[in-house]
Amino acid sequence: MKKVKSLVALSLALCMVLCFAGCSSNNDEGNLKDNLVNGFNNWLESFSKHAVTKDKNLQGERENDIDEYTGSYTASYDGFNGEEFIFGGTALERDNGSNLEATYSLTITSGKATLYWLSSGEEHIICEESADDTYKFTLGSGDNYIVLRGDDFSGNLELTVKDVQE
Repeated sequence: MKKVKSLVALSLALCMVLCFAGCSSNNDEGNLKDNLVNGFNNWLESFSKHAVTKDKNLQGERENDIDEYTGSYTASYDGFNGEEFIFGGTALERDNGSNLEATYSLTITSGKATLYWLSSGEEHIICEESADDTYKFTLGSGDNYIVLRGDDFSGNLELTVKDVQE
């Protein structure tokens, strides 16, 4: 029953977004289809801001660059258990391009740590041991996050994510 209510609420919200996007259509700025897609993309992006770990809940300090997909992060961990969604979001298409590069330095003194890119529910391991390296990736439609998962993890992480020109 709860799933049905959630599905109905989501369907109504989607209908409202599409209606408002269609009502605000301006023939000088593209066709109705483009306006609907852009409206849906903006709606998806508005929800993604809630999935990235809030600054106050991070173990370290993050500085975003042009959006929540890029920036720098530095943290020291002491017995950390859990996940931090450091950079990313949800969108059909990112305004600033889809090619990114993550430069990182992960030092594990005890416990386990996994730095990974989460893309539409699929984990792509970036690093699971102490290392300094660079990881290039291309964002797809949907969820895209850089995540650190710790299991009694003590150590340090320095991470910079930036755009790569095609």
